[in-house]
Order: sequence, then C-alpha cells, then structure tokens
Amino acid sequence: MTSILQNPKDAYMWHDALRAKYENGKPFGRREWDQLLGHVEAVTDFPAALFVEELVQAYPDAKVVLTLREVDAWYGSMQQTIMKQTYSTLATVMGWIDPELFGEGNQMCRTGFDGLFDGDFEKNGKRAFEEHYDLVRRVVPADNLLEWKPQDGWEPLCKFLGRPVPATPFPKANDKEIFQKKSSAVVRSTFARCGRKLALYSAGCATIGVAATYGFRAWARFQALQS
Repeated sequence: MTSILQNPKDAYMWHDALRAKYENGKPFGRREWDQLLGHVEAVTDFPAALFVEELVQAYPDAKVVLTLREVDAWYGSMQQTIMKQTYSTLATVMGWIDPELFGEGNQMCRTGFDGLFDGDFEKNGKRAFEEHYDLVRRVVPADNLLEWKPQDGWEPLCKFLGRPVPATPFPKANDKEIFQKKSSAVVRSTFARCGRKLALYSAGCATIGVAATYGFRAWARFQALQS
C-alpha cells in the first residue's frame, strides 16, 4: 500500500490484476508479475496479499513471512483507517478532481476490498482475515514460511531470511498514526497537483478570452470598413 501511496501510477497495473482476479479477466502470469514487481525484492500488505496463490505459483522459491495479528485488533484498525478513508466522501471527490492518479488508486482499492470482503467489510472482514491465514498455510511450503509477530523482533526474521541482525532497534512504521500521516501527505500532494491543473486551466481560459475579445473587435472594425 505504501508504494502505491508514493507512486500512484502503480495502481493501474494492480487494478488490472484485481479485475482479472475478481471480475473474470485474464489472470496474471509470471510475465505480468515480473513487469509489475521485477524491480523489487519483496512485497508486503495490500494489494499483494490478495494474490497469495498467484505469487507463489509465479515465484515458488520465494520466502513468505506471515505476520500474526489478533483479529479484533486488526478489524478495528482497518475499520478506522483504510476502510474509512477508502470509501469516504473526500476520497470520492478527490477521485473526481484527480481521476488519473488519486481516482485510479482509490478505485483500485475499492475493487480489491469489494472482492476480498464480498462487498461488506463489517459482515465479512473477520472471516476473510481467518481465511487468509488458512490459505497462506495451505499454499506456501513449510520450509518457505515463517509465522512471525513484530514483538519477535529482528532475530527470527533475519535467521529465516539469511540476513545479519541489524544493530538498530526494530522499526514501527505501520501504526494508525503513521498511516494517517502518510495519507495526509497524499491528500496534500493531490490538492497541490489539482491546484496546478486548475491554474493552468484558468490561464488557458483567460488567454482564450483575451484572444476572442481582440478577434471580435478586429472583426467589428473590418465590418465597419466594409459598410
């Protein structure tokens, strides 16, 4: 999700993948996944988490970290952050103002969430949460799977990935407050982009208006000379 907030154009291809999954389109294969993810070493969170089977099939040797959370805490967090903002009136209006970037990203999120939660997060959110854990455990080979909690820290994670343990404290970068700060930055960026578009549009209209005024006056003078 963070990469899409920072690079909204990524939403176009993710949206294609989600439509293929939930709207009977052509499923992504290794070629499409390489095009979308070939420049990265790892994926986390939404929307990648919706493609467990597809990504395991495309990258069968990939290591998978299944982050363990308590369902009620996850549900409350989702309800107060991502779901609330994705379906808000503000998000809808901003999508109208900036359809190419913010609008596409928002529609991508709605397509994914509508598919995952069968159009009703309040009713189906917790069930989808439990089913996701079951799916990961069923699809990912045991040797490639680590079930891990952030409280476990660096050691089991680094051992699983074959990496040295950093000397720095384990980061905390996805809580409610940080998510809201990131979202606010996206909103400010969108309004700034829309403001620039509006300024260019207004300047263009003003130029056309001036040209039309002078054109009309020239035409009127020409008509006067002809009479």
